[in-house]
Amino acid sequence: MVSSSIYTGTVMHARRAIAAHRFAHRIAIYAIDLDEAPALDRRCHLFAYERPGWVSLRAADHFGDPDRGLRGNVRELLARHGLDLGDGRVVLVTNLRTAGYVFNPISCFWCWDDDERLVAMIAEVTSTFGERHTYVLPAAMAQDDGHMLAWEIDKALHVSPFFGIDQRYRVVAAPPGDRLVLEISVLEGDDRVLHTTMTGRRRPFTEAALVAAQIYAPLMPQRVTALIHWQALRLYNKGVPIHRKPPFRTDSGTLDRPSAPSERRGLRPPPPVRRSPLAPLVARMARGVLRDPPQGTLEVRYPNGTVQRSRGPEPGPEPTIRIHSRDLYRRIATRGMTGVGEAYVAGDWDADDLPGALEILLRRANALGATPRGRVATTLRDKRPRLPERVSMALARRQITYHYDLGNDLYELFLDPTMTYSCAVFDGPAVDLEAAQLAKHRMICRKLRLRPGDHLLEIGCGWGAFALVAAGEFGARVTGVTLSEEQLALALEKVDRAGLSEVVDLRLQDYRTLDGTYTQIASTEMIEAIGHRELPRFFSTIDQLLAPDGIVCIQAISMPDQRYDRYRRSRDWISEYIFPGGNLPSLQAMTRAMSTASGLIVHDVEDIGIHYAETLRRWRENFEGARPEVIALGFDEQFIRGWRFYLASCEAAFRARSILDYQLVLTRPFNDRLNARVGAVAQAVG
Repeated sequence: MVSSSIYTGTVMHARRAIAAHRFAHRIAIYAIDLDEAPALDRRCHLFAYERPGWVSLRAADHFGDPDRGLRGNVRELLARHGLDLGDGRVVLVTNLRTAGYVFNPISCFWCWDDDERLVAMIAEVTSTFGERHTYVLPAAMAQDDGHMLAWEIDKALHVSPFFGIDQRYRVVAAPPGDRLVLEISVLEGDDRVLHTTMTGRRRPFTEAALVAAQIYAPLMPQRVTALIHWQALRLYNKGVPIHRKPPFRTDSGTLDRPSAPSERRGLRPPPPVRRSPLAPLVARMARGVLRDPPQGTLEVRYPNGTVQRSRGPEPGPEPTIRIHSRDLYRRIATRGMTGVGEAYVAGDWDADDLPGALEILLRRANALGATPRGRVATTLRDKRPRLPERVSMALARRQITYHYDLGNDLYELFLDPTMTYSCAVFDGPAVDLEAAQLAKHRMICRKLRLRPGDHLLEIGCGWGAFALVAAGEFGARVTGVTLSEEQLALALEKVDRAGLSEVVDLRLQDYRTLDGTYTQIASTEMIEAIGHRELPRFFSTIDQLLAPDGIVCIQAISMPDQRYDRYRRSRDWISEYIFPGGNLPSLQAMTRAMSTASGLIVHDVEDIGIHYAETLRRWRENFEGARPEVIALGFDEQFIRGWRFYLASCEAAFRARSILDYQLVLTRPFNDRLNARVGAVAQAVG
């Protein structure tokens, strides 16, 4: 067995498909026994191990968790494939980082067990797209090819735009000895469309040999990268067709099965990825942001196979984020934080615990925003000019239709049987979703002091669940309005089945066109759809429609006051893709609009937002459990990812109390009706 060595020689590529193309270039390749790396660092001044140097070997330049080290990552990968390395040797044949830059089209880890028996060869392949895949080639599965070993494997990584993914590799190699030989053939059926050989002569790894290698093949990583692009240009000029890059999944490789097109309308697709000179900076910043979670444990797996693990000072979620494509950084660079959601929908990243990952990111962003640099960035962002908010009744109807007219059959798959699409209130963890939604409806009815003979107006009646409780259990007469034809059709059916058509009147109507007088007015999570500029008109309309001694209950998803002005001047992923034109009013924004445009006052405020995290968790689990039914309805994978991100991001925001959900009880000054009811209750209790 050899110790660490340096090989100087040649790489040759010969293409036979579509256009003949052949080239060769000099190489200097290093075979490093991982047990000898620290000693090489001490002996050779030009070589550095796990530190900066002219020529260096770092675990971060290869697959796995850098904190675990190269040997630890090899052992863990082999164990996942049922192979035991024990304390055996590992020799890495690779191109070292040079002058701060590294690019390895292929690195080979030769692995022997404690008895010096070859266990496997790990071929680590890296593309110019920054994606990496490891092929574990067990010795027991190798074919004997003379003094060489041969394996045939399916291609799992899109390496070149001039080849597709539906190919196989034939790898022929031998453990490094006096000569280095590696042959790779690309097979399409029975045809060999590309043949590559790497050959080299061995010299012991010494300072003199290292200097000689640098002279023989200077700046190897930089030269290889330049050569790849130059040869790509030559292939393009020869008319070789380009294969569009398929999506990539960290830990899995390139996907060769695109999603089936949607047969019905879903969410708007994210825009095409645009290149940006800021993308590398965003990538570096993202690594920093993901390195220090304020709570929990965060593992991040990058496209190049490296793994980053960080633990926060407080307990919390323990998600794993897998970044599949550098398009994530490009989207953030060109689209801001909206790009995070767009990248998820496009499949550029995933998480095994999406709400947990997003909660950690929310808390990390909040901590960064409190730093001096964060405050400067926030100030600059706030001063950007923005277009004024558009407001019209026609626009309001289009925006409501976009979300709610996706189809009642979709919402039936994840909502409870009452079809309530707002925060439930749970009396305990064992309470089912339907009971919690009914409890919320009854809570609002009690806050309204609802009783038989009252005439209740519901602004945004949804699928009629609250109206049925108000009329069926509390004896009120109900008028409800909605802008969704799909919702109205199902709500009227439910009212008719309940036998309440005489006392429940549901209409397709904009609340701004209503007239009449109502003893109570309720609006559950509808105010978010009207926009900031419409807040005064909303409260003015309620004031005009409310009886002199009337009571109002508004349930509103709300942004904290401190962030509201910044939030309303920007656009986030939710407002672009889920609720167009949506705006989460702060408590101060609502009370200010109310006080300037109406005679209403606040009687009571309660935040039930923590219940929303649980509500959304159950919706998300129902939705995931109904995935086959969602697909059967004609929605595609992109829609499923978008809806998942919507539910998970809202769940994370409520769990972190980044947003709130208020129930506001409003009335007018000198409302003796409230006092009389309080007195009657006190007398009954006494």
